[in-house]
This record gives sequence, C-alpha cells and structure tokens, in this order.
Amino acid sequence: MAKQQGRLLLTNATVLAMDSELRQFNPGYLATEGELVSAIGPMSDCPPVSGFDEVLDCSGCVVLPGMVNAHTHLPMVYFRGLADDLPLLTWLNEHIWPAEGKHLSPDFCYHATRLACLESIRGGVTCVNDMYLFAASVASAVADSGMRGLVSEGVIQFPTPSAPTWQDGRKLSEALITEFSGHPLIEPAVACHAPYTCTPEILTTMHGLSREHGLLFHIHLHETNAEQGTTEWLQPGESPTAGLARLGVLGPRTLGAHCVWVEQPDMELMASHGCGCAHCPASNLKLASGVAPTVAMLKAGVNVGLGTDGAASNNNLDMWEELHLSSLLPKGILLDAEAMPAQQAVQLATSGGAAALGDRRFGTLAAGKLADICVIDLATPHTTPRYTHESAVYSYLAYSAQAADVRHTI
Repeated sequence: MAKQQGRLLLTNATVLAMDSELRQFNPGYLATEGELVSAIGPMSDCPPVSGFDEVLDCSGCVVLPGMVNAHTHLPMVYFRGLADDLPLLTWLNEHIWPAEGKHLSPDFCYHATRLACLESIRGGVTCVNDMYLFAASVASAVADSGMRGLVSEGVIQFPTPSAPTWQDGRKLSEALITEFSGHPLIEPAVACHAPYTCTPEILTTMHGLSREHGLLFHIHLHETNAEQGTTEWLQPGESPTAGLARLGVLGPRTLGAHCVWVEQPDMELMASHGCGCAHCPASNLKLASGVAPTVAMLKAGVNVGLGTDGAASNNNLDMWEELHLSSLLPKGILLDAEAMPAQQAVQLATSGGAAALGDRRFGTLAAGKLADICVIDLATPHTTPRYTHESAVYSYLAYSAQAADVRHTI
C-alpha cells in the first residue's frame, strides 16, 4: 500500500469528497503532502505539476476516500472455506472455536493478517476495525502492511487460545494500549465479544478501560434473534441494547457489530448515546442471521458503516460487495426502489464507517484530512457507457464496480 512521504498529485479524475456537501469535481484533482490532503478541486484550479514529487494521471478513474471496513476479524482468512452453510451458533461452537483452539498462535495471527491486508488493499480498503485474539500480532501485521487499523483483543468469559481467563484478556488489552498508543497507523481499541458471552462485570470493566483511554469499545450486538434469550443477565423483557444501556456501556465510541435484530427502542437508545453500527450484509445473509434495518437506523440517527465480518463467514473481504448489498437489500425488503440510494450506500462505505468508529480524520477528502484514498478505474466493460449526470458516478460505484477495478490504494 502506497504511503506518501512527499507531495503527490492525482489529476483528471472524478473526485468525490464524500463530505456533508457531497462535493464532486469532474474533472478534478487531489493533492497530498505527507500523510494529509493539501488541496482538492476542479482541474481548472490544479497547481503546476512541477511542484510535486509524483503525478498520477487518473483519467477514467474515480478518486474517493479509502474504504473503511468497520467490522472484521482479519486472521480468520485462514479459516475461509473451513465450514459453510451453517447457522451462527453451530458454525461457532462446532467448527470455528475448536479450530481456533487447535491452530491459533501469535505467528498464525500475524501471517493470516498479512494475507487479509493484501486482499483488503487490493480492494481499496485503507482502514479496518478488527476484533480478534493475539491482537498485538494483528496490529503489527496491519501496521507492516501500511494500512490504518483499530485493533482490539476480543475478551470473552470463556478460555481462549490467547487468554485463559477474561482477566488475562484485559491484561492483553492493557498491553496493546501501552504498545500502540500514539502509533501513526494503529489505534488500540477495547472489545467484548458479545452480551451473551460476557458477564456484566466483564462488560463494565472493559468499557471502563475504553473510557479511561478514550478508545473505541467494540462488541457484537443483536447479531441473531437468539441473542436476547441466551443473554442470561438481562432482565425480563430487556433487549441486549437496553441491558448495555442499563450497565452504562453505551457511549459515543461504542460500536455495535451487525445490529440485525435491533428494534425501534434499541435504535433510539443507540442514537441518543451516539453509538455506531457496523452493517455486515454478506456475512449476515450467509449465516442466515437476517438483515439489519439500516434505513430505520439511519432515520433514527445512528451512525452506520459497513463491514465484511471475517472471511470465514463471508467468504471474502470485498467491501464493494458489501456496498452493493447494502443498497439492494433495503429495496427488496421494503419494496421501495428509492430506499438506500447509491450515493447513501457509498457514504456508508466511506464517511459513514469513519463516523461509526468515532474518527472524523478520514472517510472524507478535504484539505487537512488524512490522505486515505482509493482510485478505482471505471473505464471497464462492466462500467460502460459512462453517463455524466451528477448521481451517475455513485450508481457505477454501488451497482457496477468491482474490487478488481481498484487501481491505487493510498
């Protein structure tokens, strides 16, 4: 993955800022200096190429913020194809957790993550939010790839290959924070696996650790319709989201992964606390978990991003597939062709992901923002012809583009 230390100029592209104004420059340019965007605008305002260390002619391409994978388990690429066509709890209990117990180690997680980063970078992903085990190895691999990452040790009430007790998991989380605080690419985060696999003590302790350091708190939430019945500490009639709110675990840097079975009161709780959601449509479909009500969540004010989940349940890390599904599924479920228009779906994959993670430094393109950039080639047979009305580019990205079309990930 290219990380620019000098001055880079991208020219002759359709440039999508993905900001609140949805600025679009066609043809446009984007300039960077070091790790930051220095300027963006129409080609008529493009500075002289002589002032740059490298110039990339992006004719026929779209320049947009790098994809933000808001929920994943990168090392699980090594379990791709291990067990398919199974419901979540069968898949976890009978296949994935036994395989993890047999195979996981720091080296396993490092090398698996390197493979996952390669797949991600080739698809235009510049930032990942990962929850797994041996998180220090995951973080090292993400950093070595040049990607940006929020990385957390998944804490659970059962013994894991990295932590015999949840207290050991807390210690690993604390060590991760110590090792990677201030790192230019890695932000340590804090994670609990799920309400049904963590006690109130674990949840409040780990959330307290995240608040102490101002870090993201990452948790699987409402992934299946069985979660409420299998979360033993909930009060009668209480939903997992309401239970977390009662424990004080919701907050502006709480990210709920999946949120398939949230209902209106849950959405309102999430919105009032400033929580984010990572929508993982492909994995949720494959595991027959359901489809998250993203249109209703957005209407309620929840920050929604997109994630791939792990490659063992997807079975890839293709954010373009998630983008495609995130726009199509609401149309089919709601019988409303105007639900989740293409432009809004592209926002979920970029600025929405950054907002869900509570980090506004990336996800949009503007002077002073981090230069996390995807350049995708739309001069392909499956994106031809090219119409030029203002919304057309979003339609090509949401409905026609493929990960293989990505030309540069910066």
